[in-house]
Amino acid sequence: IENIHKAIDPLFLDDLKAEFAQICETKVEKTKKAKLEQFRDKLSKLTFFDPACGSGNFLTETYISLRRLENKALKEIHGVQTLISGEGEFNPIKVGIGQFYGIEINDFAVTVAKTALWIAESQMMHETEDIMHMNIEFLPLKSYANIVEGNALRIDWESVVPKDKLSYIMGNPPFVGVNYMGDSQREDMDNIWAGVKRGKLDYVTCWYLKAVEYMKNTSVKTALVSTNSVSQGEQATTLWKKV
Repeated sequence: IENIHKAIDPLFLDDLKAEFAQICETKVEKTKKAKLEQFRDKLSKLTFFDPACGSGNFLTETYISLRRLENKALKEIHGVQTLISGEGEFNPIKVGIGQFYGIEINDFAVTVAKTALWIAESQMMHETEDIMHMNIEFLPLKSYANIVEGNALRIDWESVVPKDKLSYIMGNPPFVGVNYMGDSQREDMDNIWAGVKRGKLDYVTCWYLKAVEYMKNTSVKTALVSTNSVSQGEQATTLWKKV
């Protein structure tokens, strides 16, 4: 978890926490409540994509982090105003696992990732219940996890999540050195780096190039965990010149 936060905190979470802290300093209660509701709406519209999601660690920890922020906002709102307003019943949860997308090549890991998100959803729902002093119906499962089984280097990422809908790409793509790739992985490299003298590029660099192509003409931001070989030494010139 600590290492996941080394990627997601500077990517988006630090800014969200700072924004929440600033809102909490608002003196006028009505204004504060309105800003907190706008903040919850903002959280509910962010979308996240891990194109090598494994068992869903990045997605699950990001979901939990957003829901904890939302729960903090709920605590503030609960202290500012009653839960039922003149505009209708207060909606206690806006952030959902439907905001999270992933691609994973291993079928068992896909199942684990979906299950992990559902478990996290249930756990965070109980935390919200404790804050709001109310029961929230969880079963049957109405939400769904957008985890697609397949090779992320051979799937059009827009078929998983449209780029104009996405906020952030993150994750921990596989580390495979040039001398350790199998035939299928070398074929992936040939497809992604077609027409480029790639030298000794690691397999993980395919995710960099795919991400850059996907991000064109968007406001999407990306953070990927990788070995330092992509930023120093022989590979750096080849990779970053192309990126």
